[in-house]
Amino acid sequence: MFYDRPIYRPLGDTFVGVEFGDELHLALNFKAIGLDRSLTERPISGVTETVVSNRALMIAYDASMIRQTALIDALQEREEDATHLRRLPSRVVTIPIWYDDPWSDECARAHGRPNNMAYLAEINQTTVAGVIAAHAGTEWWVTSVGFQPGTFQALPLDPTFAISAPKYPRPRQWTPERILCQAGKITSFYPVRSPGGYQLLGRTPIDLYDPLQRNEVFRAGPVLPIAGERHRYVPIDESEYREIRRQVERGEYRYDIQEGEYSLDDYLARSDAAQAGATQTGAT
Repeated sequence: MFYDRPIYRPLGDTFVGVEFGDELHLALNFKAIGLDRSLTERPISGVTETVVSNRALMIAYDASMIRQTALIDALQEREEDATHLRRLPSRVVTIPIWYDDPWSDECARAHGRPNNMAYLAEINQTTVAGVIAAHAGTEWWVTSVGFQPGTFQALPLDPTFAISAPKYPRPRQWTPERILCQAGKITSFYPVRSPGGYQLLGRTPIDLYDPLQRNEVFRAGPVLPIAGERHRYVPIDESEYREIRRQVERGEYRYDIQEGEYSLDDYLARSDAAQAGATQTGAT
């Protein structure tokens, strides 16, 4: 559901949540990012931090500088302009992935689970190669960054993407670092060794989180992903993985990042066309 108007929810004494709907949809994420951009470009005195999520924006504020009611009033004044953007700046980050890697397989077996890629192939009635082709065959829109530094959630920008992944019935005790994963139709990432329950897709040799900021790409901060960027996942093999990892460890790897924009209207048009095609196919 898309709300007719955003809902402003007090989150304790120093936070406000602005919710735009109750489902996963690119249009709702556009609204959250739009309001976030407005606060960056035209700051409200007292606001100390913002966090974009799939369908909402969390705002932290200093209660000694602004009252909660005054903050909500100020947000409502810019609501119409800030939350109806149709295009956003959106860089494209290319991320090499060794799909169906041995670390993911070892992790699954250590927790009493089958190879995750083989499992996804089985329940989606395809092959492991089919899962890889589908996952790498679309760009992914990063809707939010958080939970751990460098962890993100991303939605497929191909409306016909059909691979679905259930979460583990019981979370794992550990997951190797730099693992790409999926639950439902959301792709996420384990930047460091940690527990989790998403299905494991593969491992990247590059760092998306580096607290030492060794590569110039981390000059602005130790976390690379940002909400509103797009990811392209490129399948690589073992030899490519190991060579890229050596470059990363030597500080010589050059990240492939291209600046650009993305149109919500283009996405919605493709979504409508895909839905119409599915309806027509079902009717014949």
